[in-house]
Amino acid sequence: MSRQYRAWRDYLVRCVEDAMPTKEPYHLLHTASMVGLFSCVFIKASQRNRIRNINAAEIKRGMGGLHGNKVRSNPCIVSLPLTASLQGALILRFVLDDSSMCLVNCHLAAGQTQTVHRNNDLTAILESTVLPSDQISSTSRDTYVGGGDGSMILDNEICILNGDLNYRIDTMGRDTVIKAVNANNFSKLLERDQLLVSRRRNPAFRLRAFKECPITFAPTYKYDVGSDSYDTSEKRRAPAWCDRILYRGVGKVKQMDYQRHELRVSDHRPVSGLFKMRIKTVSAEKRARVWRDSELRFLKAKERLATEAKYVANPPTSPRSDTKIYQLQNPIPSRCSRRSTRRSETATLRTLP
Repeated sequence: MSRQYRAWRDYLVRCVEDAMPTKEPYHLLHTASMVGLFSCVFIKASQRNRIRNINAAEIKRGMGGLHGNKVRSNPCIVSLPLTASLQGALILRFVLDDSSMCLVNCHLAAGQTQTVHRNNDLTAILESTVLPSDQISSTSRDTYVGGGDGSMILDNEICILNGDLNYRIDTMGRDTVIKAVNANNFSKLLERDQLLVSRRRNPAFRLRAFKECPITFAPTYKYDVGSDSYDTSEKRRAPAWCDRILYRGVGKVKQMDYQRHELRVSDHRPVSGLFKMRIKTVSAEKRARVWRDSELRFLKAKERLATEAKYVANPPTSPRSDTKIYQLQNPIPSRCSRRSTRRSETATLRTLP
């Protein structure tokens, strides 16, 4: 870790210590950096013993995945990690009680026209197998989802993905975007937000598995450093919601807050998210009992279905041996005269062999 990041880490530790009550201190659980990307994760001291299986990884997307792209320093406040910027991702996975959680701090390809490149970056990040797998089958079933073993990000029950995703606003000039921002007409701009458009139109878009709280704040990029004015440089970039926080965990995660902060030390405005999460604890004894009961019910159902399938495949075809079938030797016609009716009274019956 470079001296600059060590200074950031120490500064954040002091800030957290000053902000939190002394009776409920927070400890630094993990820190990582890669070129311009930096993550710090803190946890309440009283909850530290509930965490296990801490694993971290990094994915580089710059220069074909060989390096990160060195860019500006961009501190961004979020509820868990602190993001700067890089083309790639820093990943942290851990298990809290019996729920797996994964935090992804990433920076995607820059540029107004690079939507496909950004989507490809996300696919590479979310489909990579850079985390160690859990080889214990019972633990894997209890902790991970979708039959996964924890080696991929989406194997985890709860995922938080944040960073400078770099998605822009399409088919709209800079001045038009700024007028809409000044009028608080965010809905007009969000209709053309590249991330939201990709979610609506691209069935293979990997962030379709994630949710994002509705955006109610102005675009966070690009500002003149130290001011509230959008980019007035020669490039005059159009404002956009580059800095995003998304989450995944059906029925387990609820976002309570999503906002930007007015810090002027960067050309981005940082964003933060507050989440409420449901964490599970598995009782090994109860789980074993339920597992045995489920196996017995499964075996009984399997036997019943096998019996029914055998009956359907081979139904009885011959009559019983004690059954006699009779046939009229001289059946009475439907329309007959009185004379023929009398003659039919002498009709005999014979038994079919």
